[in-house]
Amino acid sequence: MVVSRAIPRYWTGEEIRKADEVEVFYPDLHGIPHRGIVYGFQVGPMGAIGIDVIHNSKRNGGVGFISFADFAQSSLVNLRRRAQSSQHADAISARAESAIHHPYHWWLANCEHFTDWCYTGKPGESDTKTAGSWVVAGITAAVLLWNAGSE
Repeated sequence: MVVSRAIPRYWTGEEIRKADEVEVFYPDLHGIPHRGIVYGFQVGPMGAIGIDVIHNSKRNGGVGFISFADFAQSSLVNLRRRAQSSQHADAISARAESAIHHPYHWWLANCEHFTDWCYTGKPGESDTKTAGSWVVAGITAAVLLWNAGSE
């Protein structure tokens, strides 16, 4: 008897593949996406397919494995980007695995930095860091204007 396995798919119907960059929006993060890398698939009892994701999370204390279901936390998981080739997918997975236990830091080493580095091999500028820089610049400008107006 041959058991056919359903190919795991995103809510959009696209097939889930190794090294996909995925993102999910958790209600408690107020619109900030959480990102991870699809690492691998495991066939369980009765042919069920489990999916492993590697992510960098403050809740985990750093880079680690999580199941796709736990990564989703009952939210929709979106495909953000996909490897350009099987060699690129292998490089992404190797970089992700090499970072296991690397600590989380919201400004210097967050989930976005992690996935960007996995894809490019270079440290990236995250939207969080860019937004934080704009907030600091805005506060500085406001203080300077306030001080200039009080003279």
